[in-house]
Amino acid sequence: MPTESVRPTAEVVPPIAVRDPEQWLAIVCWAVIGVSSLSILLYSFGRDQGIYAVVADAILKGGMPYQDAWDFKPPGIFLTYALAQGVFGKSMLSIRLLEVIGLIATVFGLQRLAHVFLDRPRAGLVAGAIAALVHAQLEFWHTAQPETFGGYLTVAALVVITLEVTPSRRWLIPLGTGALFGLCALYKPPLGGGILVCGAYLLTREQARAAKTPRLVKTAALIVGGFALPLALVVAWIAARGAWPAFYWTFHDFIPGYTKLNWSDAHAPGMLYYALTEAFVKFSAVSAFGVIAMIAMTPLHRERELVFLVLGIVAIQITGIVMQGKFFPYHYGATLLLVSLLAGIGIYKLFRRCLVSGPGSMLAFALFVLVSIDMRDAVHDLPQSFRERLQMRLAFLLRRGEHQSRADLDRDLSYVADYNLDADRQVALDIRSRTSSSDAIFIWGFEPSTYFLADRPLASRWTYDVPQRTPWQRDFSRRELLKDLSVNRPKVIVVERRDVFPSVTGSPLDSRDELPNFPELKSLLDHQYRKVREIEDFEIYERSDAGPAG
Repeated sequence: MPTESVRPTAEVVPPIAVRDPEQWLAIVCWAVIGVSSLSILLYSFGRDQGIYAVVADAILKGGMPYQDAWDFKPPGIFLTYALAQGVFGKSMLSIRLLEVIGLIATVFGLQRLAHVFLDRPRAGLVAGAIAALVHAQLEFWHTAQPETFGGYLTVAALVVITLEVTPSRRWLIPLGTGALFGLCALYKPPLGGGILVCGAYLLTREQARAAKTPRLVKTAALIVGGFALPLALVVAWIAARGAWPAFYWTFHDFIPGYTKLNWSDAHAPGMLYYALTEAFVKFSAVSAFGVIAMIAMTPLHRERELVFLVLGIVAIQITGIVMQGKFFPYHYGATLLLVSLLAGIGIYKLFRRCLVSGPGSMLAFALFVLVSIDMRDAVHDLPQSFRERLQMRLAFLLRRGEHQSRADLDRDLSYVADYNLDADRQVALDIRSRTSSSDAIFIWGFEPSTYFLADRPLASRWTYDVPQRTPWQRDFSRRELLKDLSVNRPKVIVVERRDVFPSVTGSPLDSRDELPNFPELKSLLDHQYRKVREIEDFEIYERSDAGPAG
């Protein structure tokens, strides 16, 4: 007998997933994360990113940081840029790809934390959306910084302590947690301080399991050993390649003087208060309101565990920011991720409360979030608002705007204060037209992006001239610079004007005005080089055997 076709009834048709309000919330969150990520992928280099890329390029060519290409940041950021350029190629996009991969992985990490401590992974997704938006608002200057990647690793360490493993593999948790915070310390030492909070948490958890003293000692040893492992490997690499003297001078002689610049008339409690208000209030209104909502709706037991963990790490990170005494927005990069986690919990709980209260409450919730997002941008020193800059970038991606290339986009978006990436690009093109690929060049200024764009060998390890302009180490660094220039005689020397940074150099003079105070370099320019062109703030000198320029 032929079988009859059976039509499914309405009862057996699965419900449409997007009818679930939380599904709509997830769609909105992933849209925010996606748009923020696209914006980050279109960020070019600021001054710091140029430094890191130049040092990374030297590493990939067999050189060493501090010895062959100098900066005073810890080595973690140079190795990260080297990884990005080694995998994705030498371009400004490489580090942004790695940054976005890390950001998306961090979003999943935040969902994991929310699932373990709240049984609500969507709270972690809301936190991820806030973190992505705030991070994108930091713009090209304050992203792809040491704190960016240190923040990713901090979230990864928090995820590791939540993992459930068999008793025979439990030792991997303290070891892995310690190693992740050891990597954090390679970006900025205070970022490694989170090990104190997470280590105490792991030991307390072992005590709750009635672990005896030998077990606690073993756990502590694994934490310390994991923390020391990446530090020991990197120091051994530096020493084995002969870069230890340069490394030692940088951290023992140069950095203390740099740190003291902003501590001469400082009031430590006032600086701490300032850092706290910046971290929780300055960069994002939605983050501030989310933290308030999280506190107002009293955290439950396991949620309190997460809150205390996060606040403990934040306290250490903010103390590190105060110790630096600079308060640049990127210094808060890792802290803002953790503040976003607290804010995401609060916003999600507010969403759930409004969901129960009806459509009117949900409409009020949506308007509140939209208005709070638009209340303030994370940075305020750019000529356009973040919304305007985002629109320009999206129009470029859709080929609807006036910008036909990344260089066109950089002309309107990649400049701040005295920094102008378009001018760097013009100088680099001029240098390339006057030199061959083997000709060394030297820049007396603070524009390392020009080295990266020109793709010419460095005549000196000094990728910028801050050490030669500082009161506390100028004599040594000038002698070393002159040695470098005598060995690698540059084909082209570029002199910059208007690069004045008293909080960095301790001097009110720009590079051009500092030249008369450096007679050896001025004499070299006067007698062996001639000025051939000026581009914006840059004077370009070409080596000549015809005597001093007319």
